[in-house]
Amino acid sequence: MKRWVLVILVLLLPLLPWIVQSGNYFYNINSEYSDLAVSHLPNATYLLRSLSESGEIPLWSNLILSGAPFAADPLSGLWYLPGWLAYGLPQPAGFNLVLLLHVLWGGLGIVWLLSRLGLRREAALMGGIAFELMPKLFAHAAAGHITLVYAVSWTPWLFLAELYWQQTRKSVSAASFLPGLVIGVIFLADPRWAAYAAGAWVLWGLWQALRANSWNHLLRWLPRGGLQALLALGVSAVLWLPLAQFTQLSTRSNLTAMDVLTFSLPPVQLAALIFPNIGGYAEWVVYPGAADVLLTIYALTVKKVRQQVGFWLVLALTGTVISLGSMWPGAETVAQLPLVDLLRVPSRAWFLVGLALVIVAAYAFNDLFEMTTRQEKPRWILPMVGLTALSVFITAGLVLMSGTLPTGMIWAAVAFPIGLALIVLVNRFGAAKSSWAAGLAVLVVADLSGVNLAGVQFRSKCDVLSEGAGAALYLANQEGEFRVYSPSYSIPQQTAADLGLELTDGVNPMQLASTAKFMERASGVASTGYSVTTPAFVSGDPKVDNASAKPDTELLGLLNVKYVVSEFELTDERLREVWQAGGTHIYENLDAKPRVWVEPADGADGTGSILAGRIILNRPNQLKVEVDGPGLVVFSMVDYPGWSLTVDGKSAKKLRIANLLIGAEVGKGLHEVDLTFKSPLLTLGQVVSILTWLIALGFGYISFRKNRRGSQNDQP
Repeated sequence: MKRWVLVILVLLLPLLPWIVQSGNYFYNINSEYSDLAVSHLPNATYLLRSLSESGEIPLWSNLILSGAPFAADPLSGLWYLPGWLAYGLPQPAGFNLVLLLHVLWGGLGIVWLLSRLGLRREAALMGGIAFELMPKLFAHAAAGHITLVYAVSWTPWLFLAELYWQQTRKSVSAASFLPGLVIGVIFLADPRWAAYAAGAWVLWGLWQALRANSWNHLLRWLPRGGLQALLALGVSAVLWLPLAQFTQLSTRSNLTAMDVLTFSLPPVQLAALIFPNIGGYAEWVVYPGAADVLLTIYALTVKKVRQQVGFWLVLALTGTVISLGSMWPGAETVAQLPLVDLLRVPSRAWFLVGLALVIVAAYAFNDLFEMTTRQEKPRWILPMVGLTALSVFITAGLVLMSGTLPTGMIWAAVAFPIGLALIVLVNRFGAAKSSWAAGLAVLVVADLSGVNLAGVQFRSKCDVLSEGAGAALYLANQEGEFRVYSPSYSIPQQTAADLGLELTDGVNPMQLASTAKFMERASGVASTGYSVTTPAFVSGDPKVDNASAKPDTELLGLLNVKYVVSEFELTDERLREVWQAGGTHIYENLDAKPRVWVEPADGADGTGSILAGRIILNRPNQLKVEVDGPGLVVFSMVDYPGWSLTVDGKSAKKLRIANLLIGAEVGKGLHEVDLTFKSPLLTLGQVVSILTWLIALGFGYISFRKNRRGSQNDQP
């Protein structure tokens, strides 16, 4: 026990700079945006506000995009319970500390995995440190992809779970349930990574069968693999069942092959294996560290180590092939296969490469440390020297030719020679191996920490929430229920959520197709294919991209848009400017409709004008109003399976208005109309997930009791 406490303390040390800065937001040094601020923080704010004000978990969200299913959205974080640890602390410290806790968890998983694989403590520790400081991991953390970091950090534990079962070899035991449970947890953390993690796990199972050169081994593994798949589906049913429905009704269901292959890793980016792309785009960060690259060369050139790391080399190659995506012939055909056509960004498979190289390097380090006699003619020295010389000469040549000092190249020109020298010293001087090995570990920490910290800017909470605050404060002080539209992303989602504003625009990779189609006409911004934003921003500059678009005030009015906020002037006569500061303009939409209104039957009120409904109760999952009929009651709420209507306590037929909104007919007189959201698929998923956990825990407990009795009976 004391040993593992010491391991945790050692793994914590490299994370101290990040813990110290946890009160600030982590942003890529070259980016103005972070998904943590744009998505995760607003969702957490909405969730906590709902729990505080209504005492219920929101299944529907009105935060952005005129409303969307919240419980079916992976970015809501509802069903990944470890993520809830972040909500009990002030933000952003809560999210940052939970993120770092996951990084530590991943490092600990690597240490445990390598220890069970028979490596020395020093090699296992260095592997754990190299994993938790992986530049790609921190690049995605700086991009705000915290759920992806959560999921990737569970991956070492998936391999450990499989290894534990292989080493116990019991048909039914607690170990036999672990891989499926871990895959299910990874899916709940981030479904996008679950496909890669599960694929890597299957690859390992097949590799073991090939190594055993036995069909019996494969035949034993296949039914057990099916059991793990069922367990994973059961654990994650609470998310994937409603998500499957959401996906079919979303723009995600219409991804083209080019949409799927977007952000494939350009081959030229492979140069960053040597020259770190500091502050580069997170999806294209590939740098594993100078020590890992050099130790991988060692593993490739030493037969004994190469045999030991065969699977991890295959996994690294697989991750590389997937990451390069669109460069391969036939990639578009593969991208159109079922399920594959729902994934995007192949370059995220590079996490498999990073994980594999960490383990390969640990094996190489272990072999260097354990050699009892030095190699007289080490085959690895020549390629290591060649690569190191290449890094130095290319850097020197560029400096001489251009007179510039590119940080990444200077970094490589320093890190690789130091790494080479330390590896040679570990190999040559047996009596002083511990000292030189410690020096190599220090290089790993300094190299990776330096690259990570140099690529990040730390922004204060005040700074992040001040974006668009002037316009948002003005709108928050206006009376009534209304939505806001911005063609220029003038009010960021974190600011809107903080002040309780509801937006018709927004950023989310999951968007209802019906809303997106309606907003094309309402915003005047034509679709250019799949987009994570509404409206789309063609060049990526929201302040100018849609300046020529002409919003349709009547269609926006149907969405209860009372105010339009823009970074450029709008000239529509139905938009009246009511506020302006700097370059930001706020316009009142004179065609705005209430949140609920009644369109009277012909001539019923003598004028034909609409009548606003009186809101009695407004909760995330329920909207109850009082209306005066006869006529058509229209809710400015996006129609979706799960919404149900009652009129005066009796079930009523739900009508679809403008191919998007919800309506119902009411007779003459005063009526109470109740719109409620419930998801039968979510309820089914909750039942399945709970039963799966109960069954797994039950078998685990029975196995534990059985093993305990067996060990007691074995005692003399």
